[in-house]
Amino acid sequence: MLICLFYFCISRTFAVGVTVEKFRVMNYCKLLVILAVLTAGGCVNRTKSVAGNAGEEAAAATDTVGVVAKWQIDSLRGDSIVAELISKGYEVWGFYDGVSVVCFNKCGIIDRSGNFVIPLKYDNIKSPTEGLAAVCTDEKWGAVDMRDSVVVEIKYDDVDYFHAGRSIVKTGGKYGVVDRTGKTVVQPVYDYIEPFCEGMAVVRLNDKKGYVDASGSLVAPVRYDEAYGFSDGLARVRRGGRWGYINKSNMEIVPLKYESIGDFSDGLATAKCNGKWGYVDETGTEVIQPKYERAMPFDNKLALVKLNEKVGFIDRKGIEVVPIIYDDGRVGFSDSLAVMKMGGKWGAVDMSGRLVIPFKYDYLGDFKDGVARACMKGKWGFIGKDNKAIVSLLYDDIYRYYGDIMTAKSNNGKWGCIDGNGRAVVAFKYDRIDEFVCGIASAKLNGKWGAIDKQGNEVLPFVYDGIEGFQEGGKYLVYFKGEYLYLDVEPR
Repeated sequence: MLICLFYFCISRTFAVGVTVEKFRVMNYCKLLVILAVLTAGGCVNRTKSVAGNAGEEAAAATDTVGVVAKWQIDSLRGDSIVAELISKGYEVWGFYDGVSVVCFNKCGIIDRSGNFVIPLKYDNIKSPTEGLAAVCTDEKWGAVDMRDSVVVEIKYDDVDYFHAGRSIVKTGGKYGVVDRTGKTVVQPVYDYIEPFCEGMAVVRLNDKKGYVDASGSLVAPVRYDEAYGFSDGLARVRRGGRWGYINKSNMEIVPLKYESIGDFSDGLATAKCNGKWGYVDETGTEVIQPKYERAMPFDNKLALVKLNEKVGFIDRKGIEVVPIIYDDGRVGFSDSLAVMKMGGKWGAVDMSGRLVIPFKYDYLGDFKDGVARACMKGKWGFIGKDNKAIVSLLYDDIYRYYGDIMTAKSNNGKWGCIDGNGRAVVAFKYDRIDEFVCGIASAKLNGKWGAIDKQGNEVLPFVYDGIEGFQEGGKYLVYFKGEYLYLDVEPR
């Protein structure tokens, strides 16, 4: 189980050049698990140590490439102690709140200086949250503090991350909750418990759901067919095929009478009754009576609705702001314009309903920073909010506008890059060019993968069989001769 309310960001910066770390990855699924751990601060089951010396393996990998022989193990944030651990075969999962899980046969936790906060003695370990880490020994889980003192007895089948002083635990196939002292708050009697949101957690028993609070009290009986987490004091529930909202006292605020109901947005939620859609407020009042064939959430106090097979926008009082006369339309406004369709062509209107972009495009994307991707007669380009072409509609495809560069496909079937004036800045010779991140993009040339900067300079040689992409912090994951290599490239 994963706590949904926190994220781990692992950032590594390198002094110069490119760093190679070689992972022994038997298949892509295992690789995804490793990457999930790096980004989520989680853990994987391990039954043996990392084989071989990571530094020697990296050197061997560079020898096979030839053109990348200069790459070597470098430090994480200039931390030579951590780099030394990696070179000796340790798995260092990444720092969060100044500590990182490390594994070599057993798992522990180190600080930024490389000192072991928790020694290498556990079979498995999860990244600490709120100063506590779930640990596993002999297939049983508990939790320790940062002095390695056991705070949750190591006796459970699973112990989740701590959030708001609570952790969900599993034993004997049932779920309960403990606090940070290990005291049982919710007895392990439920088939499942979801993470706490606003001090309330959804519990499931015999295919029915209810709610417990942070003290362990059952505040809503386990009688609902479906139940979602609380938000702003309300929770969406379903019983007997009907939806509504309850509060933390289990009072029905929005009566359970609707065939479907949406989340609240701008203080209103979509609600379906007798096959028609309307809107209710947070007191349960039907502010806009159900009469629409389709109703979307409010955004910027306007919502897209469909009536008599036509679409338009209404305000919070149900007044038509953009007339309901269009054949289709995007869900909301972007850059103060809504893209709409009429007579088989796309155009755009402003928030008063005034036509800004005429209906003449075969495709029109949402506007962002005053620019939208457009297609006419099979040719692509970019237009501004004044309907003038910023990049002429001349290309077989074009996308990803980054302010100063775009990737485009010419009529020779090859990809290149152009600037805002339509001038080619990267030659049209590539089989594919991916998204630029930190000034670098993965690209494919003659069947092999590499990377380029915005001037077309080669950042990674075109020798790889695959590239999973560039991430902030300089990380590239490449596939070469049956092995995955984790490369660190200095952002441009």
